[in-house]
Amino acid sequence: MGIVFKGDHPTWGRGKEASLTGTQSDSQYYYWWEFLRRNEGYAACCRDGGGGELAGLYAHFGDVSNDTFKDWWREHGYHLFAEKRKPVFLAELNDPREWDSSWTKDHVMVVAVPLDLPKRYLQGFFARLLKQRHRGERGRKAMSKKGGSTASYPLHRNVTVETLRKQLAVYDAVMAKKRGDDKRTLAKIGADLKLVEDATPDSKDDINEAMDKRNVMTATVSRYFRQAKRIVANTAKGEFPNSD
Repeated sequence: MGIVFKGDHPTWGRGKEASLTGTQSDSQYYYWWEFLRRNEGYAACCRDGGGGELAGLYAHFGDVSNDTFKDWWREHGYHLFAEKRKPVFLAELNDPREWDSSWTKDHVMVVAVPLDLPKRYLQGFFARLLKQRHRGERGRKAMSKKGGSTASYPLHRNVTVETLRKQLAVYDAVMAKKRGDDKRTLAKIGADLKLVEDATPDSKDDINEAMDKRNVMTATVSRYFRQAKRIVANTAKGEFPNSD
C-alpha cells in the first residue's frame, strides 16, 4: 500500500515535461505552504533561523521563505501530511493474512457472518448493527474531528483547491492595495478574478445594474479577504485552512 494523503497530492510531471511548477497548485498542500509564507510571524521566525515563539512549528515546517515548493515538499510536506494509517476499503477478507493489526473498534467493524443463516435474517442483523455502531454522518468526516485524519498535520476542513486559489488571489491583491501597489477598487479586483459570474460587469448594464454588481463584487472580495486573513493567521497554529 502506497503513501496516502487526504488532500490532493501535488505533481510536477515526468521526464522531459517535469518542472518545478507542474500542477503543484492543484493541491491543498501547496496553498498551505503559500498561506504560511504570508504569515508575518512565521516569516520573522524563518529570518531568525527558526527562533522565537514559533520555533516549535519551524522544527516541523522548516524555512518556507526561500525554497521552492517542490524542495519543501520533499523535505517537509510529504512527511507532515501523509496518513499514518492505511485506508480501509469495503471488501471481503479472503485470507487471515489480510487482517491489519492497526484496525480498532472505533475505526473498523469486523463481523463474522455464517452463510448458512437466512439472507433476510442477516439483512435485519446488519441493519440493527449499523444503527447501533454507525453515526450516520454524511460525506467525509471533517479533517479536524478525531479520527478524520492520522496525519501529523491534517487539513482543518475539506476545501476545494479552487476556493483556496481565489482566497489567496484576493488576499494578495488587497494587501497590495493596502500597500499602495494596486490601485484597483475592490469591485474591480473581484471582476478581474471573476469571483461572481452573475456580477461580472457588462457594457449593456444600466446604472442600477452596474451599481448592484459593484456592490456584490465589493462585498465578495471583502468576505474572501477576511477569510484569507484568518487562514493566514491560523497557519501559525499549524492549522489550515481555518478561517474561524
